[in-house]
Amino acid sequence: MNGHQILSLFLTATILCVSGRTSADESTRVSEGLLLLYTFDEGKGTVVKERSGSDDPLDLRIVDPNRVDWRIGAVRIKASTRITSDRPPVGAVRAIRESQELTLEAWVTPQNVEQNGPARIVTLSDGPGARNLTLGQDATAFDARLRTTSTSENGLPSLATPNTVTRDLTHIVLTRDRSGSTRLYVNGEVSGNGQTAGDLSNWDETFPLILGNEKSGDRPWLGELHLVALYHRALDAAEVGRNFAAGCDDRQHWDRLLPAASVQKVDFTQHVQPILRAHCFDCHSGETEEGGLNLGLRLRVFEGGEHGPVLVPGSSLRSPLIHLVAGVDPKRTMPPEGERLSAEEIGILRAWIDQGADWPPGADLPDPRVERAKEHWAFQPLREMEIPAVSEADRWPRTSIDRFVLQSLQHSRLSPRQPLNPRRLIRRVSFDLVGLPPTPEEVDAFLAEWSRDSEAAYERLIDRLLASPHFGERWGRHWLDVARYADSNGQEGDQDRPGAYQYRDFVIRAFNDDMPYDTFVRWQIAGDEYEPSRPEALAATGFLVAGPHTVLEATFLEEERLRNRYNELDDMVSTLGSGLLGLTIGCARCHDHKYDAITAREYYRVLSVFHSGDRREIKLPDGSDALVFRDDGPQPRESWLFRRGDFYDRDQPVQLGFLDVLMSESSVEKFWEQARRETPLSDSTYQRKALAEWITDVDRGAGALLARVIVNRLWQHHFGEGLVRTPNDFGVRGEAPTHPELLEWLAHDLVANGWTLKRLHRQMLLSSTYRQGSTRTDEAAEIDPENRLLWRMNPRRIEAEILRDSMLHANGTLNPKAFGPAFKPPIPAEAMVARNLKTPYKPEEDASPEIRRRSVYMFHKRVVPYPLLQAFDRPDSLQSCGRRDLTTVAPQALALMNDQFVRGQAADFAERLKSECGDDAERSIQRAFLLALGREPSEIEQTASAEFLAQQTARRRERKSADPPREALTDFCQTLFGLNEFFTID
Repeated sequence: MNGHQILSLFLTATILCVSGRTSADESTRVSEGLLLLYTFDEGKGTVVKERSGSDDPLDLRIVDPNRVDWRIGAVRIKASTRITSDRPPVGAVRAIRESQELTLEAWVTPQNVEQNGPARIVTLSDGPGARNLTLGQDATAFDARLRTTSTSENGLPSLATPNTVTRDLTHIVLTRDRSGSTRLYVNGEVSGNGQTAGDLSNWDETFPLILGNEKSGDRPWLGELHLVALYHRALDAAEVGRNFAAGCDDRQHWDRLLPAASVQKVDFTQHVQPILRAHCFDCHSGETEEGGLNLGLRLRVFEGGEHGPVLVPGSSLRSPLIHLVAGVDPKRTMPPEGERLSAEEIGILRAWIDQGADWPPGADLPDPRVERAKEHWAFQPLREMEIPAVSEADRWPRTSIDRFVLQSLQHSRLSPRQPLNPRRLIRRVSFDLVGLPPTPEEVDAFLAEWSRDSEAAYERLIDRLLASPHFGERWGRHWLDVARYADSNGQEGDQDRPGAYQYRDFVIRAFNDDMPYDTFVRWQIAGDEYEPSRPEALAATGFLVAGPHTVLEATFLEEERLRNRYNELDDMVSTLGSGLLGLTIGCARCHDHKYDAITAREYYRVLSVFHSGDRREIKLPDGSDALVFRDDGPQPRESWLFRRGDFYDRDQPVQLGFLDVLMSESSVEKFWEQARRETPLSDSTYQRKALAEWITDVDRGAGALLARVIVNRLWQHHFGEGLVRTPNDFGVRGEAPTHPELLEWLAHDLVANGWTLKRLHRQMLLSSTYRQGSTRTDEAAEIDPENRLLWRMNPRRIEAEILRDSMLHANGTLNPKAFGPAFKPPIPAEAMVARNLKTPYKPEEDASPEIRRRSVYMFHKRVVPYPLLQAFDRPDSLQSCGRRDLTTVAPQALALMNDQFVRGQAADFAERLKSECGDDAERSIQRAFLLALGREPSEIEQTASAEFLAQQTARRRERKSADPPREALTDFCQTLFGLNEFFTID
């Protein structure tokens, strides 16, 4: 029971919400013609009393009391239920049939403006298809259906208001007079006019009266009911205005029940906090939160506990905290034991609340759980690390990175491997930076430069590759894994997303342009709130909506729509956590995180940021479509903490908030205030901008962790393993960094140099650590079998997309076209079997140059993955992927031998060799090795290849092939594609 319930119980006997017995200086309600009246002042229980004064009152029963909360003079319907009469209102129906007039009045506070159906607020009906009378909400409109002899049995056509629904307390009145004139009033003003012909003689006496739903239970309305009244006559405009002026509560009487508010100016730290400390903190602060209420933290106080907010800033009369400490209900006085608050102390609390409940920064009590959690290495402030000293005689270190690595190696009595030779080094760095092997001409040029000045040649190579437009395609693909990007919705229908590619293009351009990483992150969370006039900033918010999505028709039950909605919001929160911060925030959806200092309340605070908006398809200035995220308006939508993830359990409202363990010397309000200082948009909450500011703020927010996570991602893709080998989990259950000082130094250096990633790439690639060979020795492997100390480079298999691109690159047919809509490659018909696709898959023609573009531009349909890429572990994009699975299984070899695309590229490779080398088999073999593997064949390989060509040509002749030499050469090229060396970076 909360404070609202307590006060309501106490006032029930003396104050009728709006029964006509108000003070002389107030408007009184109209009572003439009143048939039914419900004022919801019970405060508890499962029965709503009828208050008209009838000799035979028609009480209502709450079918599922767990889905409602009692408030002062109101009942809040928080989940689908019915408040129904157990017998029909026969007398009321007969009176209305006789008068041929009626008035239905309701005071309501809608939960949101998303309720469709329309959701039933009040209905006198037998189900969705048969009714006498219904007042409902259909999104932003109120809707009234009234059956007469001239309408349908369902009361159609209906009368609706324009877009008048808000989440504020609202007065709605439907009137119908004897002439058929029908009106809808909203807050005392006519909002809808109509003529309902016919008469009411066909009203059915057997229909029950139901509030908050339909009899069938499939038209739920959520919100607060404050008053419902039914008259057997049509109130005129003046009478409607009179009832509106009378209101639906009598709060002026509350003051008589409470000690007077102090007249002094109250200071929270000096006057209020000592009172809370003396009387409340034992049960409601630190690790003790009885009733889910913490009075030691500002945000927690204003959110309240299990029974909702305890403070209403500006109104101590409406604040349950005051009702509790004042002992309005002697059985529920707080504190329950020990010394009670004096009248003077209550007066100080009242004055503080009436004066706005100011809570200055720094006045929160430290939370012991959070303070302990901050000791974890990942949650600590960013530190500048001292670079280790090494002996002047040791010439191996080239960069600061090498000094950190060498320190660990020497401590374990290990030595680094010899550097890679230049031919293999250019192949390694080319794959790493642009995702393509170097051409033979590029290799020759690099070797020539190397012979003159190896260090300068290598630096120029890195700079050239970093400046290549292919750099963004390579590293954009890595980020798209993190962002769970695809070109279709996934799930059952898997509809295409025509505008999704705009986000992919933004990512590629951002990497090519070396956009500072903090800006890159901010735009993906709130690009429209930062730069609403820049198309790329709008497209960047595609990050939030890149995950799976289901389009549910309005015919789906509310429960299914809500489940789908909150699953998608969870996807956004989870991706934000794992992708940007390396934290499994999504684990707190149903309960506090089992290991990390992330509470369910904090999860829902972050979720509230995205609850205020949704995905949108918009037109960019060039006329193209883009899938983006937009807020629904300037006011945040009400959000709640769902206990155990039950979206019908809405006892505890939550506000915008972040993770306390990553907050320092600031507050949520400050971040939000900063975000709203410049507000070019009038239809956005700027909560996402506040979140973006916090997540990139190194000193006051999560910026230090953000920097560590992205440094680790870059290191992982260059070295095969991250310094932290759980890239999406930096929490206490994730792996500790192998080189913590190096990770810290790199993260600090990244931030200190403007968050530029290309500079970070350059640092890593110039190091001697990166240039090592991959030779394994038994002695070193015995000391460090997993190569955690980086005594050698790990050989790495290239990703599925790079494997495909390398085939196109080798045969010379790679189409360099960048950006724009994705191409759809041919997919075998058998891969489409049993797919319930809403959008048919229509591939490009085999001969189209589009299908020879880089794989990052390939259409990724979630339900129909491209078989070759699927075989080589391309992720399904159902969730953020920080590290791809790496398997070695038989289907991969079978794909390289039998896949039609692979065979086609081998044929094109053979065609290129024929064009460049003619019928010279020896020269063709040498050229093939250079193009495919970046080197010439050894003598043994040359001989074996020549024998293979001769044997295959003979076999092809035996099979009467059309062109045996060409097909044999194709077989040879396909064999090269299947070599481990072709798809492994040494």
